Amino acid sequence: MPADALRAEAGFTLIELVVFIAVIGIAIGGVLLAVNQASSRSADPLIQIRAAELGQAYLDEILPKKYDQHTGNDGQTPRCGSSDPGSQPCSATLGPESGETRARYDDVDDYNGLSDDPPLDAEGNARPGYAGYRADVSVAYAGSELPNLGNGDAKRITVTITTPQGESFAFAAYRTNF
Repeated sequence: MPADALRAEAGFTLIELVVFIAVIGIAIGGVLLAVNQASSRSADPLIQIRAAELGQAYLDEILPKKYDQHTGNDGQTPRCGSSDPGSQPCSATLGPESGETRARYDDVDDYNGLSDDPPLDAEGNARPGYAGYRADVSVAYAGSELPNLGNGDAKRITVTITTPQGESFAFAAYRTNF
């Protein structure tokens, strides 16, 4: 048989096989890297949803409380700092009153400085499923941030949730003195 006939039937050369294996190896490496990054990020939406649920739970606990120690929620007690008969000045400090525990918090600014690690419910029980999360609450006078209000007529409640990965999410709401 002539040499040309053998060469036509010989198939791939060793160099061609090595180049093919190298190209396939690089391609598989790229695909595996993309799959690895996608799978490591797949829990992020769940963690963010849990942080939002936790932030909402804290705001749901805080917002129904009275605006101030000297303001009623009953519709009969006048709001603090108003010109209504029987009105008292608003409290000058933000935070719980002396001897007040979380179970007895009665106004929104009592929560100022609250820090739960792990997050707790209003009765002081650990919230199941939130191990590694942290909840911090701050309350500040913020009427000047809202139109047509004096600074003392609104408080901004900010709940900051920190996830086990160290990401922080802030949730805020206003409670007005009306």
